[in-house]
Amino acid sequence: MLSGKEIMRQRELGNIVIEPFSPDQINPNSYNMTLGDEIMVYTDAVLDSAKKHRTKTFKIGPEGYVVTPGQMYLAKTCEHTETHGFVPVLLGRSSTGRVGLTVHLNSGFGEDGYKGKWLLGLTCTLPVRLFPGMKIAQMWYCPVSEDET
Repeated sequence: MLSGKEIMRQRELGNIVIEPFSPDQINPNSYNMTLGDEIMVYTDAVLDSAKKHRTKTFKIGPEGYVVTPGQMYLAKTCEHTETHGFVPVLLGRSSTGRVGLTVHLNSGFGEDGYKGKWLLGLTCTLPVRLFPGMKIAQMWYCPVSEDET
């Protein structure tokens, strides 16, 4: 796992791209990711894994958006990331966990070379008000090593 200082160094070298980037979002071993301004819900009563699902998208205004238990929400990070030589890993922050918010149900691992914003699968145990730009997850990075055999 890279330290915060190494994340900064690799960003300066162009091996890690985070846009927009803010130095105050660097942690000792990760980078804080923030919530975008849209949230999406499935509108079908039953999700059939063999079919495309209908959805509805909402803007998250300055007053926030309340997510409720029993519903899964999809949202994206504000940040677009790209990596070269590193596997990005997205995890929930402890502050989101303390209010009962789960940031992803699975697929927290990215691929070396992935480019894009991160899709979040949000669920909660209690109603939680979310705000655009709030720190919602943290990204940490693992170096990719080549097998020498």
